[in-house]
Amino acid sequence: MIRYISLLLLVFLFSHNISWGQQNLFDCHNSKRFAQYLYNTGQFELSIHELERIQFFCESDTNSQLLLLKSYRKLKKYDEANLFFIDKTIDDIGQLPPDFCLEYIRLNMAQNNYNLVNNAIQQGLVFPGMQEHQLGATLLQKNWQKAFTLSQSAPPNTSYQMSSLIKVAHKSYAIKYKKPWIATLLSVVVPGSGKMYSGYWGDGAISFLFTASSSFFAYRAFQKYGTSNVYPWLIGGLAVSYYTANIYGGNRAAVHYNDNLDHSIIHETENLLYSDY
Repeated sequence: MIRYISLLLLVFLFSHNISWGQQNLFDCHNSKRFAQYLYNTGQFELSIHELERIQFFCESDTNSQLLLLKSYRKLKKYDEANLFFIDKTIDDIGQLPPDFCLEYIRLNMAQNNYNLVNNAIQQGLVFPGMQEHQLGATLLQKNWQKAFTLSQSAPPNTSYQMSSLIKVAHKSYAIKYKKPWIATLLSVVVPGSGKMYSGYWGDGAISFLFTASSSFFAYRAFQKYGTSNVYPWLIGGLAVSYYTANIYGGNRAAVHYNDNLDHSIIHETENLLYSDY
């Protein structure tokens, strides 16, 4: 009988220890630590599940809420993240801790809401990296003049990121675009010269050779066969198509050249601005 009672007591204590261990493992404190670990290791989908469970079962916690917003942004679940800010004015957001203000800006930057970012700054929203984001958002809007003006008003002692963005702003302001109408006019006068003007020397030389050779063959065909034969007209039509394509190609070459300049500035800005996102 005594042995039976002792066995029951051991079973009770063992089961109680297991249930206590499980409860301790899944309590709010350990859940938050586990969620932080999941986020730090890049397991954002799992961190979202854990953080949503914490939001439901545990006492309100700003760090967990911020981590959840960051996880949403990392996985581009912008609709879920936007719900936190959707009913808040800029003044309301400004009353939140600075990290929440920064996350609001980063969330909108990730959605290309550059106007909203600049408007929030103009309305007085203060957050870490405010000057960097203002200049970066302006550059990403391709507003080179305003970006240059902002770079001129930056304080002398700035971060490495801000100093680099200032250099990009100066570079964007100094851009020399090709004029598409000049490229078109040059292509009309000398086939291929519009592409050469835009820096595409190889394409320009090919356009010149194709247009010139087809025009020469068309001229010789008309001399040899006259206007009553279909062959010269076919060659002439080919020459006209080459010439027309050369004019269009010259115009597009200038546009493409300008787009490449813009993309290089935007790419450099994104690399600097989003480096710590």
